[in-house]
Amino acid sequence: MEGSATSGQMLRVVIPEAFADQFVRALTVPATVVPAPSDRDDDIAPLLREADVLISPRFTPALRDVARKLRLIQTVGAGTDQIDFRAVPGTATVCNVYGHEVGIAEYALMTMLALNRDLIGMDKRLRQGDWSDHDYGRPQRELSGRTVAVIGLGHIGGEVARYAARFGMRVIAIARTPDPMRAEWASVSYLGGPADLLSVLAAAEFVVVAVPLAAETVDFIAEREFAAMKEDAILINVARGGVVKEEALYRALRDRTIAGAAIDVWYRYQTGAERCPPAHYPFDALTNVIMTPHVAGWTEGTVKKRWVAINENLRRLGSGEPLLNVVTSTRSPS
Repeated sequence: MEGSATSGQMLRVVIPEAFADQFVRALTVPATVVPAPSDRDDDIAPLLREADVLISPRFTPALRDVARKLRLIQTVGAGTDQIDFRAVPGTATVCNVYGHEVGIAEYALMTMLALNRDLIGMDKRLRQGDWSDHDYGRPQRELSGRTVAVIGLGHIGGEVARYAARFGMRVIAIARTPDPMRAEWASVSYLGGPADLLSVLAAAEFVVVAVPLAAETVDFIAEREFAAMKEDAILINVARGGVVKEEALYRALRDRTIAGAAIDVWYRYQTGAERCPPAHYPFDALTNVIMTPHVAGWTEGTVKKRWVAINENLRRLGSGEPLLNVVTSTRSPS
């Protein structure tokens, strides 16, 4: 399977079949495309010996010895938590890709609106003939004038902040390295560092978690953080499941320590045809949770932008130019 040759070196690219058709349709650089049945080691390893590029969300120690010619490990998304950087051969560079900021910002605002107004509950009750709203006649609150805490002001967090500001919300945030210029760009009224997490959480009616999963962000939001939040607070997790401690989140929702949550990133994932629940606790039994299967950023715009960016990195690799979005290791809150 080959892409159209335009200029530069013909690259040999290994990619799981799940992404291969999309990749080939978008391909604009010279490449020999080698599809793998899946991204599992047994399927990828036999194809890597002559490969220049691996496009995959995963790289493990089992692949290192056969990847002697590998020059680029290109993820298909922003997350690099499935890349074992200790196993990456010295010849290869790891790069990720974004393009999902708008889709995820839309998801964050959509779920904030739905949970804030009890949209799903009202729909269910009215179908059963119950005309009551979620609070027995008390007017529902608007997003306008409320405070949202954005935890991590990177690609996703910055776009969420901008969207929230357009809804008339007060935006506060934390970042690994607070940058006043970025705060101004994102319409953030207060930007603190990780040490300010508790005070930022305590001031917000809505919390959007948007930090990468790294050693220092595992269980970043846990019992102490939930205790600091308001009882009417709503949490939206679009980062990674492991950033929010699972048991603490479940108990906070079950006991109504916080009002609700939208969860798009999980603690268990299917590894094949066999289905499994997305968590070790019964979130599905809770009525104050919106559960979605890791699709917040899966939009037409995201797909288009990502393949354009991946093509650009392949072009740069073939022509010897610096690559985009180089990741040297898993990173802390941004």
